[in-house]
Amino acid sequence: MERYLYFTNPNSGAPDANAELAMYPTSSVTAIFAASATTTTINFVPRDGTGTTEDVVTLTHADGDHKAVIGALVSMINAEKNNSPFQVVSD
Repeated sequence: MERYLYFTNPNSGAPDANAELAMYPTSSVTAIFAASATTTTINFVPRDGTGTTEDVVTLTHADGDHKAVIGALVSMINAEKNNSPFQVVSD
């Protein structure tokens, strides 16, 4: 069973605009990296099927927390099957 990573913008209230909610299969993660002192970026295989421009999710966190954020993401991606294919990353 495929697992999915779920993201919403926790600062926007209910998702009410484009790009405020997304869910990706864990198999589509292509990269996770520090984008700035307070953001970590996750790249995914593009949903449009073109393969040319990856989809991007940016997580904002405390200054220098990249290792903890990346560690938590990798744990979610590699988690044992727990009868829940739905991993909430940001809500």
